Amino acid sequence: MSGPSFGGIASGLDTQSLIDATINASRRTRVKPNQDRVTELESTNTALESLTEKLTTLRDALNPFTTLEGGGVSKTGTSSKESVVSAMAIASATNASYSVTVNTLASNHTYSFDQTYSDTTSAIQSTLTGGEAAADRTVTFTVGTGTELETVSIEITDGSYSVQNYVDAFNAASSKARASLVNVGTTSSPSYKVVISSLYEGTAKGTIARTALGASLTNLTGSSESAATNASVTITGIGTVTRATNSISDVISGVTLNLSSTGTSTVKISEDVPSTITKVQQFIDAYNDLVTFITENNAITEEKKGSEITNVFAPLAKSRLDDNVLFSIRSELSQVIASGGSAVRVFADLGITTERDGKLKFDSAKLQEAISAEVTSVTKVFSAFADATATTTGVINQYIRFNGLLDISVAANKTSIDDLNDRIADAEAQLERQTQLLRARYARLEQTMGRLQSQQSSLTSALAGLR
Repeated sequence: MSGPSFGGIASGLDTQSLIDATINASRRTRVKPNQDRVTELESTNTALESLTEKLTTLRDALNPFTTLEGGGVSKTGTSSKESVVSAMAIASATNASYSVTVNTLASNHTYSFDQTYSDTTSAIQSTLTGGEAAADRTVTFTVGTGTELETVSIEITDGSYSVQNYVDAFNAASSKARASLVNVGTTSSPSYKVVISSLYEGTAKGTIARTALGASLTNLTGSSESAATNASVTITGIGTVTRATNSISDVISGVTLNLSSTGTSTVKISEDVPSTITKVQQFIDAYNDLVTFITENNAITEEKKGSEITNVFAPLAKSRLDDNVLFSIRSELSQVIASGGSAVRVFADLGITTERDGKLKFDSAKLQEAISAEVTSVTKVFSAFADATATTTGVINQYIRFNGLLDISVAANKTSIDDLNDRIADAEAQLERQTQLLRARYARLEQTMGRLQSQQSSLTSALAGLR
């Protein structure tokens, strides 16, 4: 809070400049160092948050190489007849060839009333008065079977209850099936049918059955339906299996079969070199981006102002966390040795080497040669490194997990920032009080000097009269 300004009329002093100089000198020693430290800590925290993002990207790039995900070399599934069945394979899938015969496809159940209506607002049963027994005005369906069974009962109130009302009521009551109005006529002469379809394929969840129809609902007695079916597939070496879905992932380990039509196709599982190279390049890029970031944020440069030289520290130059995590990752990278291999044992055998600046260099042609020579050893090298760095117990997660090393450091810095801001506020309050005291003192000085100057003038006049 600022007070009155005194210009030193009596003393001839620039009192405001004297006060400002005094306060600014105190601020440079009591406030400025804390402000600089707050800026430094905030910059460090921003860099640590960016470091977390870089490490997370690296972890995600390495995750496909972990043992849990099947190791390093991608696999692909090819089909001689994609129109019958297509295949997807994860890295853990075993190379093999299968003859797959799709006997039947899984389908959902479709049920429709034969009665047609010229408009969506047409009454579903115009002869109802509303006075009939509720049971005589109710239609009940069950969807699914056993533990998956759902019962849907819709009571039609009276002769004004439209087919659209029925569709809306059914959809509000069911989570396993949907009703709709289908125009089986033309645009100029519409003819709507109520069609009910299950949302699930297979007989367990997809079966629809009309279990009750009120005696007064004569318009709804006729119906047509297409029953739900399970998929049936015969696979050489395995036999015939049935599933409630056309996407089968629990028969051949690591392989998902997507069925499209009946027929026979040959499905082959083999290495997917292009996808593997892409995954490795993503890992290399993420690693090199991390190295570049740490190098830039660890820099200490000199700033010259005349003869004065000042060291300028980058945001992480005073932190060891970034150095420690990079050292740990590099240690795991250099320690990996695949047992049992002869031509492929370490990362250099996969075309991955370290440059003078600490970044990784990748020769994709050499990786392709390694896969052709010893694919198992290639997988061992990648999975050993990924397991040590990218799993929940790996090096990276120790730093980036909730309440991990980076979180702890950021939280500690925030606590220090809060403490420093409190100190700054206290110092500024003290400086404001000091400012008011100095102004009061200079005001009193001016008053005293003013009185003295007045007395001097009076004495001078009196002495002049005595002459």
